[in-house]
Amino acid sequence: MLDKTLNHNVVMALKQSVMFSGFEMAAFDQVLGFSRLTKVSQEQIIFQQGQELTHIYFVYDGAVKLGRGSFKGEEKIIEVLLPGRTFAEGVLFAGAPKYPVTATALKDSVLVAIDGQKLLNLLKNSAELCLSMLSHLSMRLHWMVKELDKQTLHNASFRMVDYFLSHVSRQSGNECEFKLPVPKRDIASRLSIKPETFSRALKSLQTKGLISIKEQIICLHDVALLKEMIELEEL
Repeated sequence: MLDKTLNHNVVMALKQSVMFSGFEMAAFDQVLGFSRLTKVSQEQIIFQQGQELTHIYFVYDGAVKLGRGSFKGEEKIIEVLLPGRTFAEGVLFAGAPKYPVTATALKDSVLVAIDGQKLLNLLKNSAELCLSMLSHLSMRLHWMVKELDKQTLHNASFRMVDYFLSHVSRQSGNECEFKLPVPKRDIASRLSIKPETFSRALKSLQTKGLISIKEQIICLHDVALLKEMIELEEL
């Protein structure tokens, strides 16, 4: 890892993140004092499952996967984190001494590493900051409940379309395209879909004329219809 000081653009992105947007500038300036810019290469491990927890992280650029390994050597991707997201804060605030997952860069990435113990010390001295952080963690819990609902109550096509729609901006037209941020195999693991099932679901959506695919580029041909199918659970 290559460590550097934070530049203006990184500072602004960190301040606008959900985790730190509620911090007053005086408190945020203290956070900057124990944060550093970290550059990692594709497939580089940021921390390993079972390693002592020392820092939490903010993704400024690139992509990071969080995964757990099994005794058989298999990996389950828990989450794929894109720019603007933080990770490992829930473990820190739970008081766990070690990381429960392995964090790996899916592409060359730029992160902000924030000293966990110093952040805890800062929060201990401010009820206002604790409430701000509680709000952030509550939002994360709500998101996790929704994800659990999708993975246990809905089929592969539903999860796939829901994932695709999450990459569509409000300014997009009814037909839009975007580039998948990570390889399809990692998306399949993140959505708890077996690779062969993922391929079949993709082919089914293409056959129905709902999407088309060219390598990593996904084109959604009728965004309104896909949203309606999600709402009515017709996939």
